[in-house]
Amino acid sequence: MSSSYKNYCFIILTVFLLVSAIHLPTAKAADYYLLEDFYKFNPDEISKTTDFNELIKKDSPPPLNKNLTVSIAMVYPGKQVSDYWNRSSKSFRLRLKQYGITPQIHSFFLKPTATFREQNAVFKEALATDPDYLIFTIDTLRHQRMIEPLLIKNKPKIILQNITTPLKAWTDKQPMMYIGFDHVNGSKMLAEYFAEKTYGNGRYAILLPDPGYLSEVRGETFVSYMDNNTNLELVSVYQTGINKEKARLATLAIIEKNPDIKFIYACSTDIALGAIEALRKKNMIGKIMVNGWGGGSSELKAIQKGEMDVTVMRINDDNGVAMADAVILDMLGESKKLPLVFSGRLELIEKGINPQKLDLLKNKSFRYSGRAED
Repeated sequence: MSSSYKNYCFIILTVFLLVSAIHLPTAKAADYYLLEDFYKFNPDEISKTTDFNELIKKDSPPPLNKNLTVSIAMVYPGKQVSDYWNRSSKSFRLRLKQYGITPQIHSFFLKPTATFREQNAVFKEALATDPDYLIFTIDTLRHQRMIEPLLIKNKPKIILQNITTPLKAWTDKQPMMYIGFDHVNGSKMLAEYFAEKTYGNGRYAILLPDPGYLSEVRGETFVSYMDNNTNLELVSVYQTGINKEKARLATLAIIEKNPDIKFIYACSTDIALGAIEALRKKNMIGKIMVNGWGGGSSELKAIQKGEMDVTVMRINDDNGVAMADAVILDMLGESKKLPLVFSGRLELIEKGINPQKLDLLKNKSFRYSGRAED
């Protein structure tokens, strides 16, 4: 863990900014494999990943002409400004429809700031539907413990979304798949951008989600890159949760104390848009750079308006397609073809991007979720 991250990661905010006075146990880098290491230790996964990626890119898989039925439960932190989770759900459904499957899907959307009690209650409600497949995400050790009994039983089969780093503790009792976009790679792309724009000098601040996996892989990855490759100084860190209003208030506090910072690194869409609101109020748009993370519709609008400087854009619908294709292959008894991890494509988008290029990327990213449903 970098010295800057350790020094600043646990700054205590004023009461109105705190998400919770109690921090949940979090995942640590030693607990999971980064993709590079995972492939090094599991070289047989490389060819399966290559073949699976080719399947994902196909726009029209042939219908199966089989009468297959399936029940699926999806538990998502989807009640946020970012449209990632809604687009994932829609692309998943439409891809299954192309195969000629009309699944029974039970969707449960939560706020990312929901208490663990609320999360656990919804998790139990999802399991009560007796699904064949459960699509879930994990951010804390408690989430890990929630699904471990299911991994042992292998019922329902589990797809973990928005995580691409296999947990070491699960060894041969892994979920069916990890599907998402590599947070480490995306964060390094943003770090390289800011390092180049600042010539590696100056001061910056960072806005993190709640303590947990996402905070570590997006936050610590970024700070470690800066510590190891630049002379940039981290002067302020706030953990605001994925909460636009808390991010706005934190940004106001940051620029009051450090108006000379070069940029604010934001770890999610909601956080980025809160930071932009604060910069707009203080007439500091263009004076302090700010990034997005994900490249959903709201971020792209901010890029086009010139209020957001850069974002790393997920080719979003690839992950919904990957989930659907994984389910189909498993139902056909071809689970041996599935890689353990699918990590989708990422593109760096800067303000001032050519509108035609942006439209092409949007069409690629939202190839299913941009459609009107029948």
